[in-house]
Amino acid sequence: MPSMGERIIKVDAYDKARGKHFYPSDYYEEGMLYLGLKRSEHPHAIISNLHLKEALKVPGVVRIFTCRDIKGTNRYGVVRKDQEVLVERKARYVGDPICLVAAESKEALSRALSLIKVDYEVLPAVFDPLEALKDDAPLVHEGGNLLKKLSVSVGDVEKGFEEADVVVEGEYVYPIIDHASLETEAGFAKWEDGKIVIWAGTQTPFRDRREISEALGIPEDMVRVIAPFFGGGFGRKDGITVQIHLALAVLYLKRPVKLVYSREESIQSSYHRHPAIMRYRTGAKRDGTLTAVKAELYFDTGAYASFGAEVMSLAVEHFGGPYKIPNAHVDGYAVYTNNVVCGAMRGFGVPQVNFAFESQMDELALVLKMDPWEIRYKNAIRRGDKSPIGHTLIYSVGLREALKKLKKSDLWKKKDGLLKTNSPFKKRGWGIACSYQGGGLGVGIPDYAEAKIELLPDGKYRVYAGISDMGQGNASSYVHIASMVLNAPMELFELVLPDTDRTLDSGPSSASRTTYIYGKALVQACEQLKNDMFYAVSERYGVSVEELQLKEDSVAWNEGSVSLSEVYELLPPEKRVSTSYVEMPLAKDRREIGSGLPHIIYAFAAHLALVEVDTLTGEVRVLGYATSTDVGKILNLSLFEGQVQGGVTQGIGAALMEEIKLSNGKVLNPDFTTYMIPTASDIPDIEVLTVDGYEPTGPFGLKGAGEISVDGPPPAIGNAIRMAIGRRMRKIPFTPEKVLMEILKGDSGS
Repeated sequence: MPSMGERIIKVDAYDKARGKHFYPSDYYEEGMLYLGLKRSEHPHAIISNLHLKEALKVPGVVRIFTCRDIKGTNRYGVVRKDQEVLVERKARYVGDPICLVAAESKEALSRALSLIKVDYEVLPAVFDPLEALKDDAPLVHEGGNLLKKLSVSVGDVEKGFEEADVVVEGEYVYPIIDHASLETEAGFAKWEDGKIVIWAGTQTPFRDRREISEALGIPEDMVRVIAPFFGGGFGRKDGITVQIHLALAVLYLKRPVKLVYSREESIQSSYHRHPAIMRYRTGAKRDGTLTAVKAELYFDTGAYASFGAEVMSLAVEHFGGPYKIPNAHVDGYAVYTNNVVCGAMRGFGVPQVNFAFESQMDELALVLKMDPWEIRYKNAIRRGDKSPIGHTLIYSVGLREALKKLKKSDLWKKKDGLLKTNSPFKKRGWGIACSYQGGGLGVGIPDYAEAKIELLPDGKYRVYAGISDMGQGNASSYVHIASMVLNAPMELFELVLPDTDRTLDSGPSSASRTTYIYGKALVQACEQLKNDMFYAVSERYGVSVEELQLKEDSVAWNEGSVSLSEVYELLPPEKRVSTSYVEMPLAKDRREIGSGLPHIIYAFAAHLALVEVDTLTGEVRVLGYATSTDVGKILNLSLFEGQVQGGVTQGIGAALMEEIKLSNGKVLNPDFTTYMIPTASDIPDIEVLTVDGYEPTGPFGLKGAGEISVDGPPPAIGNAIRMAIGRRMRKIPFTPEKVLMEILKGDSGS
């Protein structure tokens, strides 16, 4: 039986390696129709007329759907339902869906989409969030371009700056970033037993069912959503993508249908990480003690709300970093523009502000002539301290331990010796950064999980998991947890992936919450099933419950044992299944700050990057990387290391190369030949260290590890570049062109 901290191969690994698993984009059925969307060519325009006649003449075209075919609200959105399934009157970004085409073949579909003509009345558009806030800006939505403003004050920030011996200021820019998941948005659906059954790459199957029901005006129990293993999400699939369009087609046609976005369509039309403009002012005393921080945060949510207000709110929560700062003020703005829609992405607003604030921390260290590690350790938040937005951290806080552990890394020990190069044109530097990441959905948002486990006639167990596995290993973690509680080999467990007809609603696969919250519920469900089994055996064999123990495939006591298949017969039907419901703990000293604020469970990390800059070309290479992370106890060491290395890799991509380029709302680099993502040659060996922490509220002492590692690389690399070339760069990515320009500025003395 497995135990905590082991390296365990994922339960789905062999099927995936052998090509036996069907991803949503693999589904196929005889007689299946192919779906495609005609999308707006303009960022802001009134749809005055549609010309469908020629497209309908194409052999193989079955039907073209418009907004007139939708009997429900025609609206969806996780919090604010401002996005239309098919545009009714006004398109708000390049890619807004106008018509849905169903055809017998891909060729007929492509031909029909090319023949649909749309008459537009083009409107003035706005693409800059600061411009969008002006009184004379074009209105993306009738209510105005400000989706949400959130202000938080703690202490007296002006007094804090008066007490400071040093104050540093800076404006930082984080660009639009694509999720770049391996599998694009994809799904298959059909009519089965009077229901629309959908197989889709989704992080939110139960929420999808509710949104489909409302948008299309059909009963919720007419919709069934199944989430098989799918090829990555990182937040892009935290909400509706293909699901409603699949359901619309099946509702009318009663035939199997399939919809898969091309890579270009995915990048142009789907969700991205929010770009942000962040203005910071930070003060400290001569000994490095932080006295005040003040910031303005402008987040561009694009044409629709999606998670714009919530992402900005989480940025506000984390804006001052994982430090004790007595005086703080922040104004956060989530703003509509006619750019592509931005939504959930790994880190959910924290990577943006962490880049800014950790850069500020290094600037303070430089002015004060302090070691970057020392100023962070001195101010690191501890259990019982208040965060920069004023709530008390009452649970596990391991930042100081992470910083101390970072010093034990091989890279730390070698870093100063590695600064020397054999070329006068190569400069090296090292940089560090800390981060913290709230786990769960936060105050004001229902955050719960309900687990279900069943004893089967053959003595095996079946775990019903209502939270999607998009590759991070949730499924393995759940089987691992159940096997430890029930003391049975993992081979004795079957797993049912999220299915709105079979599993129970446990919320989204997001927010570093999945193993923590579903794991808690599953432990309780397994304990209840074990107790029921023991009680049945005790009644039948006259043995006290205290004498019983589970041994692999039996219940045993000193004088004997009974197989689990026999135990199954002893149990009444209602006792063969056990469920348990748990809710996420909330901060006790919470205030009405904003939706989702504050969190109470946090992961912590410290990062170290070693870079080399070619001063002739501006190219930056990351030569070494180490990270130390506090996520409580480690369940599966292999999965944990995979999460850390994956997060760091995404962070390196953001730091050095990734950026959606827009011109009048249109994406200029909608494929992987022009939108660059890191390859194996761009990533050094990543040294992964762990803090021996323990989270008392978590199952077996663990807490979420999914997002924390993406926050650190941009500031750590930026700080390393600062050491190498003596210039602070405040806008990522640090491309060769930008770095070279910064070097030339320094050479000119500007």
